[in-house]
Amino acid sequence: MIEILGGMVGGLGLFFVGMWILTENLNALVSHRLRMIANRWTGNRLSGFVWGIFTGAVTQSSSALTFIVVSMLRSGLISTSGAFAILIGGNVGMTLLVLVVTFDIKLAALYAFGITSAVIVSEKTLRYRSIAASFFGGAMIIFGIVLLKESAAPLAGQPWFGEMVDWTKGSLLLAFLVAALLTCIVQSSTAVCVFGISMTTLGVITIDQAIMFIYGSCFGASPILYLLSTSLTGRSRQVAMYQVAYNVVICAVLVPLLYIELNFDVPLMKALALSINLGLGQQLAFVFIFFSLFSAPLMLAALGPSARLSKRLWPATQDEEWSKTKFIYDHASRNIDTSLVLVDLEQRRVLEILSQYFEAVRQETSLETIRKSTRLVLSQIGNFLSDLNVRHPMQNADDYSSMLTRQKLLYWLEEELTVLCETLQNSDGQLAGDSLRISVREGIDAVLLILLDALENGDEDLWTIAKNLTEDRSELMHKIRNGYWEAEPPLNNVQRTNVLTITNSVEQVFFLLTKLAWEFDHRDRIYANQTIRDTSPDVY
Repeated sequence: MIEILGGMVGGLGLFFVGMWILTENLNALVSHRLRMIANRWTGNRLSGFVWGIFTGAVTQSSSALTFIVVSMLRSGLISTSGAFAILIGGNVGMTLLVLVVTFDIKLAALYAFGITSAVIVSEKTLRYRSIAASFFGGAMIIFGIVLLKESAAPLAGQPWFGEMVDWTKGSLLLAFLVAALLTCIVQSSTAVCVFGISMTTLGVITIDQAIMFIYGSCFGASPILYLLSTSLTGRSRQVAMYQVAYNVVICAVLVPLLYIELNFDVPLMKALALSINLGLGQQLAFVFIFFSLFSAPLMLAALGPSARLSKRLWPATQDEEWSKTKFIYDHASRNIDTSLVLVDLEQRRVLEILSQYFEAVRQETSLETIRKSTRLVLSQIGNFLSDLNVRHPMQNADDYSSMLTRQKLLYWLEEELTVLCETLQNSDGQLAGDSLRISVREGIDAVLLILLDALENGDEDLWTIAKNLTEDRSELMHKIRNGYWEAEPPLNNVQRTNVLTITNSVEQVFFLLTKLAWEFDHRDRIYANQTIRDTSPDVY
């Protein structure tokens, strides 16, 4: 039992690490053009369904499939409706292995490990490293599920397991529960179905029990998926709970139908499967395929209402709202003038998100989540600008150059604010009083908010105030440092390091804010003058 438990824990470890590797590298791969392609593939219900069939056939695990789809959703590759369509197709794809039991998913994962590892470590294939690492993470997910499955396989030789099989004789309900339990353990309804079909062909259980065994395996994927997804929130939670609901609803319909078929001689799923002129094992395999295939059209038709209900039950978090671009969209790059205006609005919104860093310091919460949102938005803006340059080379060069300058300044400002805010959080109690921490936190946040207000209103007096507030703070920080160095009693090394880091970061932040304020104000003035020239009558 110790070896079984060790294998299962190791499998879960590989599963979670694989998810992390896949998510991080998909984030690195996301570009504006790639997002357009992915949305095109999954924007249509049928195409998303087809891609889901392929994905489900590869993963052979509803948990692995769900978390891969969650990773794609987090990376901005697909929409929530597209994720649901992939899940529907994936449930069909997972049934195909029952007919092709000779397919060795472990062998495929091992090949993937070898090939992708060679690409990752090679300097000659550096440009493909993120792609290879994504496949490596996916292979790790699959291998982790396989390890879970293989580690649980020796359970069949345990005495208590044999007794459990004996208890199921003549009982459809127990067959359902045993299959559900096994699926929770091995995390593969396909493997449990194959096991149940094998026992039927050997005469251990009846055909009716085998069908109930198949239904139980479908239901069993839900409890463990629900537990694995408890840490998810917002749209990620919507995807996970959609898969959980899918399994539960399918069983809630099919189990009563089986009892109706058996007790009232109404030809339904069992009659349809047994009417196929194939062996018993293949007939039962079609039961597994049919219930996913027949439900797919109804699920696809209800995709819109399902997405709206999921959004109502598990609304997107504030961090998810921050991480989505509000103004730029896939087809905006067709017009250069409109695109630059939208980029301008999106960059101003980044300043609003950066203000939330100080709220995290106040609330003593981690900066990691809000920082990921900010970096994702900045990445999407950068990719959008790159796509603009490809579509409209040398057009509106001055405005485009200004946008690129702002983009670099925003990246640097985000990095410097992260250093500053982390130091403010970590220096709690490490300074002689909290006056410096509070002053820096509230002061810079106030400057950001005033700058945002000036950008929104365009008032000349407010702009004058904003530019004055963003002036150089080097001399002030020098005086503050000297004051702390001469303090009695003297600061210890940790306190001196914190003071030095905070004051240096403040200098850098104000330097960047000064540059940003000039860039925003300079471009606004150019637009205003251009508007006056365009709207003024000709004077002769």
